[in-house]
Amino acid sequence: MVSIFNWLTFISLCIKCLSIRGEIFYVSTFGAFSDDNIDDTTGIQLTIKTAINYGPNNIVIFGFGIYNLSSSIIISNATNLTVQGQGIDQTFLIGNLPLEIFSVQNCEELTISLLSIDFDPLPFTAGYIVNVNDTYIDVKIQPPHRADVDKQIRSILRYDPVHMRPAFGQNTYEIYQVPPTNVNTSLVSANILSMPLRLPSKFAIGDAVVARYNNPYNAIAAINVTAFTVQSITIYTSWSMGLVTVKSRRLNIINFHVLRRNGRWLSSSTDCMHFISIKEYINLIDSKCQAMGDDGFNVHSTFLLVTKIISSKTIIVTAMNGTDSYVENGTHLEFSSNEQPFTVRKIGIVASSTRYNSSSRLLTFTTSINASLNYFVSSADTPVLTIRNFTVENNRARGVLLGTRNIDIRNSVFNRTSGSAVLIQPSLYWYEGPVARNITLINNLYINCNEGIAKDQGIITIRPNPTQLVPVINGIRIESSTFLFGNYSLGLIRSTNADNVFLSGNYITTNITTPIILLCNSRNITASNNTVFNHRAKPNQYYTFDTMYPCQMNLSSLIDLPSSAFNSSFAPPV
Repeated sequence: MVSIFNWLTFISLCIKCLSIRGEIFYVSTFGAFSDDNIDDTTGIQLTIKTAINYGPNNIVIFGFGIYNLSSSIIISNATNLTVQGQGIDQTFLIGNLPLEIFSVQNCEELTISLLSIDFDPLPFTAGYIVNVNDTYIDVKIQPPHRADVDKQIRSILRYDPVHMRPAFGQNTYEIYQVPPTNVNTSLVSANILSMPLRLPSKFAIGDAVVARYNNPYNAIAAINVTAFTVQSITIYTSWSMGLVTVKSRRLNIINFHVLRRNGRWLSSSTDCMHFISIKEYINLIDSKCQAMGDDGFNVHSTFLLVTKIISSKTIIVTAMNGTDSYVENGTHLEFSSNEQPFTVRKIGIVASSTRYNSSSRLLTFTTSINASLNYFVSSADTPVLTIRNFTVENNRARGVLLGTRNIDIRNSVFNRTSGSAVLIQPSLYWYEGPVARNITLINNLYINCNEGIAKDQGIITIRPNPTQLVPVINGIRIESSTFLFGNYSLGLIRSTNADNVFLSGNYITTNITTPIILLCNSRNITASNNTVFNHRAKPNQYYTFDTMYPCQMNLSSLIDLPSSAFNSSFAPPV
């Protein structure tokens, strides 16, 4: 009897080992061959599907070379699946139409690694204006960009081809437009493209411009994924964002890059990375975002609106920004009033959540919440964010947008971001939140930031939208960092509605003689042991108060920013 038991145990262990080891599936086995200029979508999709159906712990392998895609690669309901190439710039996935390269949903323990992504044709073009009037501009296309005909133009921005960044300083200009109906791009003559305008613009002959087309597809898009790793990936362009992840948890982004390629003026059309309604944690390590058409890194949840009261424990909430109103069972939700949308009045735990209609959910709570109509609701279950060795440079907008809590950013570089390098902004314009808190920014380098299209009053900007009468964003440490102002950088910090901000050990070079810190309705703002080197003359005072309504000087308090806090003399720490 013991012998039979031992034998059954041995068989069980063998089966378990085989399950843990999994199988390897080569896309070539299923008819996807690189470098043959033939659409590989069907073969790749069959490989993925077979690996998922086989069970957990499997690996899908791409070979060396270029794979062409005419539709998205769907990864759905996978468990412990790894999809990998032979390395960055060794395996290329090329989208030959506007599409998502990877569309991921409902997976656990998924890894995508060791490959590059690009598109042909590109989602944008660029060149120099040779003719302009109220209804169009003619652009001589600059190689390697192409004169793409029959395209709808969504946006056009001035560009600085010398510095390879969106135009900055006095030359900053862009337009966004709903593309004119029934009028698309057309060829005027060899390599000169006519671009329709909906309204007259300020563009002039000789302007260098980048024009982006009208498509919403992200290179990698994931929803409802637990334990998602994106490692050793380079994206050279995307029709919209590089990486978007929604309603997921436990994210590891390692050695991830969005970069320009082959002399192009842009990489991804919009954000490098965008994360919505993430739980537990996000780790971003050894990564770089370059020359995107918008922000580098954006993390937030959404503000929902209480649109109906069923009982003291049951309500209906509605999404206000076109996103999903999804809320998980067990989620902690914060409630705030319409008058003070960023001040938490109560917190409830969701007992059940069901879809009410396409934009609303019926929520029942574990205890009475006594919410009021038109209260705002946001998740308190925010992800811990850790960023190490991350670079954002030469992009159209901001470096990082922070809508989470317990944030630690170190050893990172923000180089010529058009807007603020760091923006902390819960927003009722975008319905993005919640209010961030507990933010650590240490050993970072800021170079010539906040000079362009998205310019604000600070390289680091803390600014809820709309501005409140009381502080709402708490706990920010800015330490041991180097700030190198550009010729058009306006200030070091804009502090609106902030509480408990501390600056220490920073090295700051600037050529402005006006105060470098702008305060509005803030308190507990302190500094010590900072070095300021001014190319002209040091200001008499390092801070001032914003006078724009509803900012009021008497609503700020406990401001400890003496000149002695900025007169140290040490070398740049970074």
